Amino acid sequence: MADHDREQELPRVSSERFKFARVSENPYRAVTQRLALALILLILLATITFLGRDGYSDAAGGDAPLTFVDALYYSTVTITTTGYGDIVPVTQASRLITTLLVTPLRVLFLVLLVGTTLELVADRSRFLYRLRNWKKDLDDHVVVCGFGVKGRSALEYLANHNSKRAAVAIDTSDEALELANAMGISGILGESFETEILRAAEVPKAGMVIVSLSTDELSILTTLRVRELNKKAKIVASCREEQNVELLKRSGATEVIVSASSAGRILGMAAQAPEAAKVVNELLTSGYGLDINERTVISAGEPLNRSEAETTIAVVRDKKVMQPGDSACMPLRPGDQVIYVDEEAPEGAEEGVAV
Repeated sequence: MADHDREQELPRVSSERFKFARVSENPYRAVTQRLALALILLILLATITFLGRDGYSDAAGGDAPLTFVDALYYSTVTITTTGYGDIVPVTQASRLITTLLVTPLRVLFLVLLVGTTLELVADRSRFLYRLRNWKKDLDDHVVVCGFGVKGRSALEYLANHNSKRAAVAIDTSDEALELANAMGISGILGESFETEILRAAEVPKAGMVIVSLSTDELSILTTLRVRELNKKAKIVASCREEQNVELLKRSGATEVIVSASSAGRILGMAAQAPEAAKVVNELLTSGYGLDINERTVISAGEPLNRSEAETTIAVVRDKKVMQPGDSACMPLRPGDQVIYVDEEAPEGAEEGVAV
């Protein structure tokens, strides 16, 4: 799709849905504050005029003194530079007040109005400029559908392996996206199964999509929509019920993790073999002590362990898992996946994300 056509799609998703990292002040709050200040200036000028009403002449009111409504009317037409001339200052004191006080207030009032208008236009222009630049940087990035505990943990793990890969978070909660912004991740507010939301996150250009939603039904629908938009991306989905694993895979998921049963197994292990459970938990906690990782064999005959810090625990060939001592997996072939435990914190791997 051409860049021009892509830009035409931007208005379909409201700008309020985009939650960029390090977001500037809310423009609507700034407008409200300026309108309130303008109203205060108007009331102040009307009060000053009413207190000095004896120094003003009303062509329509004769010799009757100005009422507060008259003072408010005079202040309104004066501060906006309309000035009909029906109410005018006639004494030296009132004219001095007009010169030293009313005129500066009029200028300040105009600055508020013009400044607010210019800021709204500039803010919209800044948003479109930032959005275009942001989208240009999104290529082979990671999209996290559901930025809850699982989504954040997955992103943190990827970040520990590659801090340069960009990411986008999609969630229905402002609080979740604020956490994403705090991590340096921009987000989009909305349902992850909506096509336009996925397009706004540049899912068609994504290299990986993590689906970590609250229900299996939402995960299945989101996986289907993601696969419709991107035939090549790796889709990793969490699942609550084992009976839905195959359905998620048929929907297009590359890998499916059953969160409930996995947690249950670790709990059972902790009860039966607490030290083993401690090791498993440490392996799952990236950046602390032991880390489990994988690498792809590039050339035939590569060693199982590239350094003393690595300990190979499995070799995957054609989706078949083999133990490192199995003669069938030796010598290693190009394309084999070596699963290993690393005693050092990872500094760079193939999968990762920028935080």
